[in-house]
Amino acid sequence: MFIELFAGTLTRYYSEQWQNARTRAGGEGPFYSATSNNVVTDPVELQGEINKWREDCSTKLKEHLPEPLTWQEGMSPPYEVGELSFEGYGGAILLSAYVTSGYLPRPTTFQKTWNKDVAIESLANEAKGNTLWEIMNCSLWLPNAFQFGIGLKDPSGQSMRAGSIEVLWTALQHLNETNWKASPERIHEWRKIQLNESISFDAQSQFGFSVFYEMCKFAREKRLPMKLHY
Repeated sequence: MFIELFAGTLTRYYSEQWQNARTRAGGEGPFYSATSNNVVTDPVELQGEINKWREDCSTKLKEHLPEPLTWQEGMSPPYEVGELSFEGYGGAILLSAYVTSGYLPRPTTFQKTWNKDVAIESLANEAKGNTLWEIMNCSLWLPNAFQFGIGLKDPSGQSMRAGSIEVLWTALQHLNETNWKASPERIHEWRKIQLNESISFDAQSQFGFSVFYEMCKFAREKRLPMKLHY
């Protein structure tokens, strides 16, 4: 399954002006198919829609935001795509679940799925409010500082959960400190790990973590949104 992290403007993301694993493999674009006709892909038109969406979000959330949502939109800012894959994303999500639970023994072998995982099921039954778990389970992270995950509709009208790049960065630093205390150079090397059933869960989670870490670092430095894409 194709799962990636896109860091860049939402104008570029929703206008399809970027390559991802599916298109590189010869598949259709991320939002358009031969049977759909309900997407807008013109960047100029989209930029206006994105700006309006951002203003609406700022108005609805103004009591909770230290400042209005703002970042540079359009096609000029840079972007990067980090390929996670289903298993790499699973490694990162499972790691955050076991660190959050704090007491459950984590897997030692490669995990093909997180369906019915005990740590994730226990968190699903608990009251919301754990920052690490909540921020890792967002699908959009915005370059503004706010201390919670928010449920909203994205610019295409799909329900999703959004969080803060700054809070995600803090959570990733915590995951690293708790598990490895690895340098940025070592974390970069983890992106070269080949995911297969012969590797350990620790190696699987290191790969997923490294993609999250480096993509979040890029988004934070460039002050851009980051979007989970699948």
